Amino acid sequence: MSKGTSLHVQFMKKNIYLKRLCLLLLVVLCTILLFFLQYRYDNKYHFPGIQGEQGILDLRSDRQPLSVLTYGWEIYPQKLIAPGEFNGQKPHFIYLGQYGGFEAGDKNGNPHGCATYRLTILLPPEVNEYALELPEIYSASRIWVNGRPVSILGDVTSVNPSPSIRTGMITFSAAGKAELVVQAADTRHYYSGMVYPPAFGSTDAVSDLISLRFLRTCIMVIASLTIGILYLFIGIKTGGERRRMILFSLVCLFFTMHVMYPLFHLFGAGYWTYYLEDLSFYLFLTAICALHCSLCGIKGRPQRFAVFVCAAAALASLVVPALLLNGSLTAMLLYSVFLDGFKLVLFSWLITTAFFNREQTETMRSLLLAGLCTIAVALLVQAAAPVFEPVRFGWQTENAGFLFILLLAGGLWFDTIRAYAERTALAENMRLMKGQFALQEENYRILSKSIEETRKMRHDLRHHITAIKELTNQKQYDALEDYLEGYENSSEQTEWPVLCDNHAANAVLTYYRQRALQKQIPLSIHVSLPAELKLEAWNLGVLLGNLLENAFEASEKLPQELRSVKIYAKIAKGNLLITVKNHWNGEFTVLEDRIYSTKHEGAGIGLSSVRSMAEANGGQFYLTPDEDEFEVSLVLWKQV
Repeated sequence: MSKGTSLHVQFMKKNIYLKRLCLLLLVVLCTILLFFLQYRYDNKYHFPGIQGEQGILDLRSDRQPLSVLTYGWEIYPQKLIAPGEFNGQKPHFIYLGQYGGFEAGDKNGNPHGCATYRLTILLPPEVNEYALELPEIYSASRIWVNGRPVSILGDVTSVNPSPSIRTGMITFSAAGKAELVVQAADTRHYYSGMVYPPAFGSTDAVSDLISLRFLRTCIMVIASLTIGILYLFIGIKTGGERRRMILFSLVCLFFTMHVMYPLFHLFGAGYWTYYLEDLSFYLFLTAICALHCSLCGIKGRPQRFAVFVCAAAALASLVVPALLLNGSLTAMLLYSVFLDGFKLVLFSWLITTAFFNREQTETMRSLLLAGLCTIAVALLVQAAAPVFEPVRFGWQTENAGFLFILLLAGGLWFDTIRAYAERTALAENMRLMKGQFALQEENYRILSKSIEETRKMRHDLRHHITAIKELTNQKQYDALEDYLEGYENSSEQTEWPVLCDNHAANAVLTYYRQRALQKQIPLSIHVSLPAELKLEAWNLGVLLGNLLENAFEASEKLPQELRSVKIYAKIAKGNLLITVKNHWNGEFTVLEDRIYSTKHEGAGIGLSSVRSMAEANGGQFYLTPDEDEFEVSLVLWKQV
């Protein structure tokens, strides 16, 4: 490689990496902007409207149909207090989500145990129907509204209370005020008590909010499950793409399991759903890692190590919470830091290896980078955001994971279709090449026959010369004239068909001239090509063979008197010009640059192959379907 070529290659590599860097920065900035807008406008902690203070939320002058009960809650840690028994009790004031358990006001910082929450809502004096969202409470719980029990999940008085989860909506009538009292008790989960703020308002507003979340979850579950099953079947049926298709289907299925928890909780599923939610998320990351290695060609020890670390994290998400049942707050925080660190290291490695990868097409690499960056930014934003809980549109990691699946589904589908098209075109070209070999064999047979007949003629020529000499010596000139005339009439001259100086073109034209005679198709040949072209001989043979094959097939559909095929080919100013015209029946379809076959469903191979070959060699391809005559032309620049 020359020094100039080496510098050009280095420049091209830098240019590619610069484009990838710009893509990465663009995706990061767009994702950060999107999540910032969600944090600002779809966050229960920034929900517009009046907020509670010191245990009271005054909604008497608020006409909004929906409020989020985030701020101003009273909490009585390690106490279970029933309505009407709060006299003499000193509360702490918190916002929901400020603590992950019952450690507020506890000197020992114990996240387990029990607590009572209370919020008094001041309402208009007239009686109205209200609704209270029942959020996830990682505990056994009892809820009262104005002293009336409206929800009992589990036994809060048990020595070892187990979480009992059911989400939904509670409706009640109230006028003047609504006192909400929530008792919660838990000794098992690493989150305990009320963590998520509930929505409160008119029945229609709360119902619409819950329905929107349910619809969003269903869309994610159904779409990712369908994509996963579809690619699983594709993976089972395909050959070379089987591994990555199956891995991608696992990515989709694990993601489906992870985002299904709202549906489980809506129908009152048990505590096992938390284990499933955590485990499926880290299995989702493991499947992403394995798929990434397959896409980027990472093999051997690096692949095994990366997948092993991800699988170990998945196992830890299942085992460690069970070991921390009675653990301290410090141990839980350390566990959380470990998981955040693992995700940071994992996605740093994934993005770096995808950035410098050379195995994939630029389109697939761009989609992979975009998807990985979206998930990485979502994890960082979710960890860095001070307080966030979505009102309508879900958690950032769920949205990013779903976008990742859609991006890769599109990329893998495009790659599959492209690979199928390439294999089909290759099979068609192989068929044509076999035809070219058959033509060469036929021409060789004719040439061999001609050589053999020439050898016989030379052998017989000695006898003719002897006879001529004898007649001349005897001065029998009349007999000599008769002999020469008879020799001229009886000599067989084998013609070697030379239609063009270019051997590849001549072989194809000779074959189709013979076929034209057999099919009774008038064939007009106007071809003048030099023996040497820059275009490889087999490429030229495939081009001419495809064009004439399509022209003959179109002619065979017509009555004999209407059939006609004409081929023109020449060199003009160093450029190769080829045109084929034929009469046709008008059946032809072109849609979005795809040429559709009249012989079978889907895109045609012959003309598509010609166009691809012309474009690959820097040429141009033209179709002119007139009323009576179909014309195909192509130009290949600088061929001599």
